[in-house]
Amino acid sequence: MRRLMQISLTAILLLLLNGCNPSALANMGSEQLDPNLPKLDNVRAIPSNTSVAFEWQPMARKGVEGYNIYRTKTNQYVNSPTKELEKIATIRNRFVSHYVDIGLQQNSTYTYTFTTLRGGFESPHGKVISIKTLPPFPPVTFLKGYQKAVNTIKLLWRPHTDMRVDMYKIERSVNGGEWKWIGSVKHRMMSEYIDSTIAPGNSYSYRVTAVGFDDSISKPSANVVVVAR
Repeated sequence: MRRLMQISLTAILLLLLNGCNPSALANMGSEQLDPNLPKLDNVRAIPSNTSVAFEWQPMARKGVEGYNIYRTKTNQYVNSPTKELEKIATIRNRFVSHYVDIGLQQNSTYTYTFTTLRGGFESPHGKVISIKTLPPFPPVTFLKGYQKAVNTIKLLWRPHTDMRVDMYKIERSVNGGEWKWIGSVKHRMMSEYIDSTIAPGNSYSYRVTAVGFDDSISKPSANVVVVAR
């Protein structure tokens, strides 16, 4: 219990010393803060659907040996002065000038900042960058469904025009129940799916979502309903 109280008091003291500055708290990592190290303020950010690419001028001539990269969680603290930053990467090469943050959510805002490294020390945070990933691309169009046999429904749609599409995800709802992923169709130009697991008397709703090479997705298509007979 005494040890826990000491830890709590230490955390409170750090907050007071830093004036509740989130940037100072974010710097509490493996490196010590050195306010004399040059800050990285000239970062250029380019968003994609599920990633953000960064580019900057190397600072090797200023004695910089690497960089730390910090980010907020998805859509959190975007407009708040007390951003909660989390270290997502450490680059230990003074000549590196590019970084790509992947696996992000579409149509979501993230906030980034960079620090420079030398020895066991880290600079204050550089310029804060808020950037939004791209929205989902348009939905698949002209989805149609036809019952071809007692236990078979065939789906047809227009191939997506976006060259980033890698495949299609097929979802089905039976009698108004929850949507379930029942299959995938590879290749952008392939535009049909055969469902051979139906039973007469049930109502089947289908929707199709295009999936990109980077796991980005389109908006779901309009639903098509087929009542099996």
